[in-house]
Amino acid sequence: MTTRRGPDLRRYALSILTIGSAVLLSWPLRPLQDISMPLLVLAVLVSAWYGGPGPALLAAALAVLTADYFFVEPFYSIDLNAAFVEGTLTFALILGVVIWFTNIRKAAEEKLREQTALLKEQARVLEEAKQDLNRANRLKDEFLAVLSHELRNPLGAIRNGLFLLGDERVEDRRHVREMMERQIRQLLRLMEDLLDVSRITSGKIVLQREPVELTTVVRDAVDSARPSVESMAHDLTVSLPAGPVTVQGDRERLAQVLSNLLGNAAKFTPRGGRIALEAAMENGSVVVRVRDNGIGIPPDMVDRVFEMFTQGDRSASRQNGGMGIGLSLVRGLVEAHGGTVKAVSRGPGEGSEIVVRLPALEAGVPV
Repeated sequence: MTTRRGPDLRRYALSILTIGSAVLLSWPLRPLQDISMPLLVLAVLVSAWYGGPGPALLAAALAVLTADYFFVEPFYSIDLNAAFVEGTLTFALILGVVIWFTNIRKAAEEKLREQTALLKEQARVLEEAKQDLNRANRLKDEFLAVLSHELRNPLGAIRNGLFLLGDERVEDRRHVREMMERQIRQLLRLMEDLLDVSRITSGKIVLQREPVELTTVVRDAVDSARPSVESMAHDLTVSLPAGPVTVQGDRERLAQVLSNLLGNAAKFTPRGGRIALEAAMENGSVVVRVRDNGIGIPPDMVDRVFEMFTQGDRSASRQNGGMGIGLSLVRGLVEAHGGTVKAVSRGPGEGSEIVVRLPALEAGVPV
């Protein structure tokens, strides 16, 4: 109540001030009542507009009393006769109607201001949505360009391999077949990643949940990513908890998560770099960190690297391949297991770290 008293007193003080000002302005015009009286009425309207009904009633009462005291003969007296009462009631009725219309107009203007503010907010939201759509459309176009590049390379190699196999002068046919098999495996991995992303997006991903030893998952992931790591001559170190750690999940999908992270680290780390996979128990959760000393992540990309088709360094992506769906796939699979994933980097050239947190399966808990 203390906080409202100040504004209320100011509104009533405004009513007294406006009536006083009207009296001072009307004083030189006292012989001309037809001019002085409208000034008092205007003062009441000002009080109604800025103060509301209460200050308006106070201003109306003061206007009636001051008009009779200063501007109606006999001057400097208030004659409470029938004519005064009749005039007062008539004046009050007119002022009541005027105040009512004034308040209606004021409320309408206030509502109009609120609607205008709401429309501005909606326009801002629509503009942000438009920018998001434009960005998504741009990312889609970039993805299609990358996809065509990723498909053209292996298909071109397979076409050349078929041509060589049809040439009787080629002696090392086994080498050609091995090259074609590698390209076909690359195409199959590409198609499988696209299908996995589609399944996750549509909520149709199926997990074969079972108790899985963390060491088994890590071993599978390292074996899968080893060709990528060794082809770049990276130094890979693995650190696991001393005791057994079990998670409830899909062994193949969890290994796919860690394999993608290791492959991503190998891709964006200059040749001869260092990659570390560390796992530990923290507050009932299994935390796996994949750290590298590669190209790092710009600050504005740290929170976006898990978005679909997002790639922080597209020149490196072009050089080493990739469509920008690997980390998005990682996030989808981790969240499907009830876990979380985040990226950490101090900036370009400072390396990066991906942290995966999964709920651990407590010993003795039935599954």
